Amino acid sequence: MQSDADRVSNPLTPEQSRTQVMDAAHDILGTLNNLQVVEAFFWRGSCNDQGDPPFRGEMRIAYPPAASFAESESQIAQMVDQLRHAGWGSDPDFHSHGTVLTKGNVVAIFGPQNVSTPNRDIQLLGECRDVTTTKDQSGKTERVTLP
Repeated sequence: MQSDADRVSNPLTPEQSRTQVMDAAHDILGTLNNLQVVEAFFWRGSCNDQGDPPFRGEMRIAYPPAASFAESESQIAQMVDQLRHAGWGSDPDFHSHGTVLTKGNVVAIFGPQNVSTPNRDIQLLGECRDVTTTKDQSGKTERVTLP
């Protein structure tokens, strides 16, 4: 039986998988220049339930909550509109509880505001093409500084 890692064409190095989502984060923040970043984390996530390769770069960008759920929905809609004008598009095949955009093979998910988390977030998912990372290296989160 062939593993998922064996089926990856044109693999990415761990550095390239990190750069892929970091570049997307910089693109989003450059477009949404007034978004206040509370914290940001990077890690490598497995693209299967076994925790085996391939892996992808993943990132979470946290930003402050809005005064209400309705205001949050309105703000997210405005951000999505700005990003669409900057080349981000929809992916009808990707399903989430949040609003999903894609650009350069990176998925950005704008999570809805909820009462159980102190901040809202944007999750970034890179391509499942890193076959070098191992289970032991994958789950380590790295705090990153974004402008």
